[in-house]
Amino acid sequence: MQLIDVHCHLESEHFAGKLDSIIENAKGVGVTALITCAIVPDEWELSQKLSKNFKEVFFALGVHPWYIAESYHNELYRLTHIQDDKYCAIGEIGLDAKTHIDMQLQKKFFEDQIAIANEVYKPVIVHCRGAFNELIASLKRVGAPKAGGVIHSYSGNLDITKQLIPFGFYFSFGGAVTFRNSKKKLEVLRYIYPDYLLLETDSPDIPPVEKSGEINVPENIVYVLKAIHELIEKPQEEIAGVTTSNAKKLFNLRI
Repeated sequence: MQLIDVHCHLESEHFAGKLDSIIENAKGVGVTALITCAIVPDEWELSQKLSKNFKEVFFALGVHPWYIAESYHNELYRLTHIQDDKYCAIGEIGLDAKTHIDMQLQKKFFEDQIAIANEVYKPVIVHCRGAFNELIASLKRVGAPKAGGVIHSYSGNLDITKQLIPFGFYFSFGGAVTFRNSKKKLEVLRYIYPDYLLLETDSPDIPPVEKSGEINVPENIVYVLKAIHELIEKPQEEIAGVTTSNAKKLFNLRI
């Protein structure tokens, strides 16, 4: 059984000095690829370095809406100059209505990074919290990302999902789905399966309920798989197969 974690943050200080064992443990449960997502320009070189150190690691580069600084806008040009087969997406980018960063500034960074993704023909990895109306409005304004994308740690309802699919989006689920307490998530999972579903951990954040209070790690993707299996009543091997296929297709992963 092969699994792909399409969203984690191996750059995190929580993982410093421990990545050899963390990657080995992930491989031990069937993880064949991980996409580590940088959130600020200061992480971009580290993300690329990690991909060189571990053959299973691919990387995405972007500016996360929580951490936007106006000076970072001068760094975005760098995203168009990186030549690396393991550079698989622009991200983590997005919009968040619950952070202190001005929404207009967030929209500028988001839309400019969509333009960069189109220029380099890479998919986008999108964070969206409490801002799906703004997200859809931005996408209508600038157009769909040419190489598609994923909304990570997805929390939208069925109506939002139906509006996002025509823009080329997949939807990834992580630790939050293990709480198994949301009718909304169940409706969405049943609607998007099998064509638009991806798996993630968002480690070191949002551990599954089985590991509550612990630092999240990529091997915990098995709990995400188990929860989705229980919710949509499909075999774990089948879910693993379709989500791995979806990830390879979206991110053009050669593994």
